[in-house]
Amino acid sequence: MAKARCEKAKVVGQQSCGPDAFILELEFDQEVGPIDAGQFVMLSPADGSGPVLPRPFSFYGQTSAHRLTFLVQVIGKGTQALADVELGGLVQVTLPLGTGFSLPEADRPAVMLAGGVGSAPFLLLAEKRVAEKGTGGTEFIFGARNEDRLYDRATFEKLQIQTRFATDDGSFGFHGNVLQCLESGLKAGEISANAKFFACGPEPLLKAFAAFAKQHDLEGQVSLETYMGCGYGACNACPTATNPEGPLGDWPWAKTCQEGPAFDLNAVIL
Repeated sequence: MAKARCEKAKVVGQQSCGPDAFILELEFDQEVGPIDAGQFVMLSPADGSGPVLPRPFSFYGQTSAHRLTFLVQVIGKGTQALADVELGGLVQVTLPLGTGFSLPEADRPAVMLAGGVGSAPFLLLAEKRVAEKGTGGTEFIFGARNEDRLYDRATFEKLQIQTRFATDDGSFGFHGNVLQCLESGLKAGEISANAKFFACGPEPLLKAFAAFAKQHDLEGQVSLETYMGCGYGACNACPTATNPEGPLGDWPWAKTCQEGPAFDLNAVIL
């Protein structure tokens, strides 16, 4: 894992991708270096105009050796402060942080399940799978309340992967939620139960997926959207209960910012 560092980056792009979200593109003076899908950064306006604590964001995309993108949903003071940084303005960035996903072998299918901005860690994962040119296949199931909140849907549609979209109101794609869409695909034999599954999104989705995976004997990982203070383990603000019988069971709590945010399903209690 690359050593984390703190630096300033210039805002070079702010592209709206929904009624309350945008793609933030940052340019760094030095090359970003290696990052894993599922790792994250801490962001805050460099001029101190935001809250005291920075906010965590999954790596979304990498457009060049010096440029990264992040999917930002404006839901509070911290994200609004980032939205208010003008083009050319500076953002304070701590990166790379956390433990990302463990990708399956190239000949094993991978299935990603996202709810809302839970799609953020999956663009890099999908791109890495495409670059492998393996035979296992990659599927992305993306759900939201309605079509408007299938953030940046077109980017995923352009990738060489299978995509399924689900909306609660039926305004686009499958009428229902992500798990219902997954269950439909499994029953139809269109999705292999032998795939490795990855999920990210609101806590209710992750809890439901964990229960579904246990019931159907699916192997996978979840990326948690836990509140964080520092992002590198000093403040102990992001504890996640561990499964006593799992790989992290020697201690009752794991730090989401260090052992996670990507955890094996059998490692934590959701």
